Amino acid sequence: MYDVMLDEAKMWHGEPPQRKRKLETPVYSPPSPVDEYSDDEDDEVDPVAEEKYHRQVMESDVGLHCYNIDKGTNLEFIMVKKVNAEIGSLFNFYITLEAMDPCAKNSVVTFQTSVTDAMLKNKARLRTFTNICRIKPQAPGTGEEVWRWYPDVDVVDDYYKGDLPDWLQDGALAGEEKLQLYEVKEWELRDNNTWLQLYAEFALFSAWGTNLSAYLPFEIKSVVVRTRENVASSMKLKSRNAIFYMSFTARGGPECRGIIRRTSDGRPGHLFLEAMCWIKK
Repeated sequence: MYDVMLDEAKMWHGEPPQRKRKLETPVYSPPSPVDEYSDDEDDEVDPVAEEKYHRQVMESDVGLHCYNIDKGTNLEFIMVKKVNAEIGSLFNFYITLEAMDPCAKNSVVTFQTSVTDAMLKNKARLRTFTNICRIKPQAPGTGEEVWRWYPDVDVVDDYYKGDLPDWLQDGALAGEEKLQLYEVKEWELRDNNTWLQLYAEFALFSAWGTNLSAYLPFEIKSVVVRTRENVASSMKLKSRNAIFYMSFTARGGPECRGIIRRTSDGRPGHLFLEAMCWIKK
């Protein structure tokens, strides 16, 4: 997946594709403010390919989801306007999109998000994190301070590092770790359907890596949340650092079980998602 996206990005910049190369782990440095959002017109990406556009939509939804968690809002995706690519040891994509605020008479805002495709590790088949999630500032330099981070080392708890866990064993909800687990109620599945659909799509994309629009919406069967955050059971679903065990069925497709790990260092605009998925044949 990464080599294909690298070749595409080089073609966007007018460079010939290169042979596949091994990605190197970036050298970690403490979080620090980064430059303003990369919005150069010369690097504009025209999202004409359906497959590529679908991926951009999913990454845009991740950015909106992060912002909604931070701000307590409910912005909804409308369309991708522009994508800029920054290619280094990681793949950074600066996405400008239009979003709607249903709580403000469906007003339309221009939204900016920076999404990075991280290297595969920890048994995860898809790893994505955000550095920027914001409504476009009215003027350059007037937005919130932006901090770059490295999720593998900046998580708040070592519990969320390393390999993704195995699927929950039978009886886990009544076992020794039951205080860390919460089975999401049916009404909560309905109230949080939009971003739970995103998580299910993220999980299935990690297995199939293709356009899933023909299989949407999913039927969410069950969700169990595991978190070490000391919050009431009803708030575990909104924990910034948590692991989600999801059972769902793709429309016209198979039954699936996905694990999604959500982590953050606590700074606005920072959200890290890792996923793996099992598909019943």
